[in-house]
Amino acid sequence: MNFIGYRSDALGAAVELVNEVSASRVEEPEVDEESPDRMRTVLVANGYLAGGAPASVEPALRAWARRLRTVFDVSDVEEAAVAVNALLADVRVEPHLSNHDGQGFHLHYSPPEADVVDRLRASTAFALAMLVSEYGIDRHGRCAAEGCMKVFADTSRNAARRYCSPACANRSAVAAHRARARAAGTRSR
Repeated sequence: MNFIGYRSDALGAAVELVNEVSASRVEEPEVDEESPDRMRTVLVANGYLAGGAPASVEPALRAWARRLRTVFDVSDVEEAAVAVNALLADVRVEPHLSNHDGQGFHLHYSPPEADVVDRLRASTAFALAMLVSEYGIDRHGRCAAEGCMKVFADTSRNAARRYCSPACANRSAVAAHRARARAAGTRSR
C-alpha cells in the first residue's frame, strides 16, 4: 500500500528504520564506526535515491528512527495523534511535483533543495500520519512475540498482523503449541 504516492515506500522505510535501531539496541549496544552504513541500505531498499546523502546518514537516521518509534509504542489513537503531530511539527513540508533522475512526475513532500534525510523524514512522518488517520492504531504496533522489540505496519486486506515477521509469528505459534501440550499432559496425569 503506497500511502503517499511517492516512488519510495515511506511506510516500509519507517518500519525498517525503527527495526534497525531496535535490532542494533538488542544485538549491538554500540554501533561500530567501521560497520557498513546500514541506514543507507534501508534508504536504498525502500526506493530513496541516496546518492546525494552525506558520507554517513547513520546518526541523523538513527535519531529519526527513535522518534518514529513513538508512534508504534502508543496504546490509543489520541497518543498516536500526539506522536504523529510531534513528528510533523519537526519536518518541513512543502509539497511539489518532481521528475528527477528520469522518473515521471511524482509528489515530493519536502522542499526541492531538501537532502535525502529531510526527504525521508518528511515522507515517513506523512506516511505515519496517513496510517493513523485512516486506521487509528489498528494497523501498526510492537511485535507480539515474547522479547521482540521490533514493530510492524499492517497493509494487508485482513488487518490481522500482530508480528514483525513470519519468523516471530512461527516462534510464537510453536511456543503456544508447546505450552498447550504441556498443560494437556499435566492434566492427563
